[in-house]
Amino acid sequence: MTPVAGRQGNEIVCRTLEALGVGCVFGVPGTQNVGLFEALRRSALRTVLATHELGAAFMANGYYRASGKVGVLATIPGPGFAYALAGLAEARHDSAGVLHITGLPSRSPTNRYQLQHLEQASIAGPLVKAVFDVDRPDRIAAVVTEAYDLAGAGEPGPVLVQIDAEATASVAQSAEPVPTPTAPPAAPGAALLDQLADRLAAARRPVIFAGQGAAGAARELLQLVEGRSMPVLTTPSGRGVIPEDHPFALCFESQRGDVAAVNEMLETSDLVLVVGCKLAHNGTVGFGLHLPPDRLVRVNTDSTALPEHYPASLVLHLPAEMVLSHLLHSAKRPAAGWDVSEVARWRDRFQAPGAGQLPEPVIHGVDGGTPAAFFSALRRALPRDGILVTDSGHHQVLARRHLAVLAPRGLILPSDFQSMGFGLPAAIGAKLAAPERPVVAVIGDGGLLMAGMELVTAVQERVPLTVIVFNDGQLGQIRLQQYREFGHTQAVQLAVPDLETLAAALGLSYVRLTSDAEAALRKAIASPAPTLVEVPVGDSPAIRLLRAKSLAKESARSLLGPRVVAWLKRRLRPSAV
Repeated sequence: MTPVAGRQGNEIVCRTLEALGVGCVFGVPGTQNVGLFEALRRSALRTVLATHELGAAFMANGYYRASGKVGVLATIPGPGFAYALAGLAEARHDSAGVLHITGLPSRSPTNRYQLQHLEQASIAGPLVKAVFDVDRPDRIAAVVTEAYDLAGAGEPGPVLVQIDAEATASVAQSAEPVPTPTAPPAAPGAALLDQLADRLAAARRPVIFAGQGAAGAARELLQLVEGRSMPVLTTPSGRGVIPEDHPFALCFESQRGDVAAVNEMLETSDLVLVVGCKLAHNGTVGFGLHLPPDRLVRVNTDSTALPEHYPASLVLHLPAEMVLSHLLHSAKRPAAGWDVSEVARWRDRFQAPGAGQLPEPVIHGVDGGTPAAFFSALRRALPRDGILVTDSGHHQVLARRHLAVLAPRGLILPSDFQSMGFGLPAAIGAKLAAPERPVVAVIGDGGLLMAGMELVTAVQERVPLTVIVFNDGQLGQIRLQQYREFGHTQAVQLAVPDLETLAAALGLSYVRLTSDAEAALRKAIASPAPTLVEVPVGDSPAIRLLRAKSLAKESARSLLGPRVVAWLKRRLRPSAV
């Protein structure tokens, strides 16, 4: 660690981040942290100015999701802290390591009347892994280091560090020792690894279920899968840990297929190895995934995530890299694996449309006019190692349904918090974390209205990013849900500005998709400058039929009354034979 004695607190923050290997700090300066931003100016760190703190928090999230390196966020206390809260919640649900550095609120006994005062620790407590307070400059290096390590350790997540204003402005006379992480004892882990290796060697039909936590061990996973002929399921956040054009990739996606088929396959397996996922709501199709406890083995670095919902016969609190490497190099002779043709038959079943899915819109400017045709063109235009980032909305559903993910960390989406406005700033963070990989954001026009001014950040930071906007002038997914339930819509129509004019005003290149989608997308992705691609979206016959049916049902309810409608349903229901 860089010596800190004789240095001012703000400089110590920056020197500590440099020593930890941090590349970017996302944030917005304000009265309370102008000293920190001056220290950032004089440091080797790249300061990325977002248009607001929520955007900066999403950028830090995307930075982690694309690289596995902790994203750092700097805000003022009070309003800056409050604006970032949804980003912290998203990071907690997404298992994204984020370090949030802010000011320590006043501890005066008259806090009730202090300017911009909030009980930040109480507010953020349920959202973060820990809250650290620093009141002396000599403690800054140790606390920031501990907080940074904690953000990325175990189940990654956000950590809040509050530094007193006097500590940032004062000079350290000495330095509190930086804590050294304690390595876990090796013996218990080795015994469990051998036990797992024995069970895997004896299994004839093992299945791997991989999540985002396996992204850092994608190479070992692929070698193990090919050596053992093991099919792989993934969570949405884990997609790409095995290329989805690989013969052992099962390619199940809840937005495309029916979980019942997956459960049927799992019943035929004799070992289900879950690696690097906490088995939360979206990863298990709303906990509809059936994982037999007697055949379930769970591998996750965070012990608190393992017992929830899915008890297992064997649990390893170890990194995916360690476990997969051990299994890969185990000398135990494996039993026969799955036949490739059988895996292909299951994959075909998993990709059959599930029941209850909302109808798809028309995509103008692409041959066939279907979302499948659009995302097929995007897949051909996007290099294999490209990263797709989505927002929350119907465009995310369509992307998950139709785009094959071919590389680890190749799909970044808001997970179990599903924050709208996430996509664009997260894509900026992802590109800054992985500048060698093409990054494409696919967002809706509603998400653009929420976070669209972060396009200014992309231009200012010269981030070569492709931003695709699905434009139908509606909150599309909510509109379809309203059609399905009521036949009418309310508060979903958007006043979307002319996107070509907006792009020109902000200094972006602009493309409106009209024909030859693949060529247009390929050119935008290859551009060295930020590019806005407008994709006009319209109603398909299926959407119009959905509305007509719902209107008919609503009319029947109004004319006949709910009791008569219920009676008719009972009378018209086919009798059991």
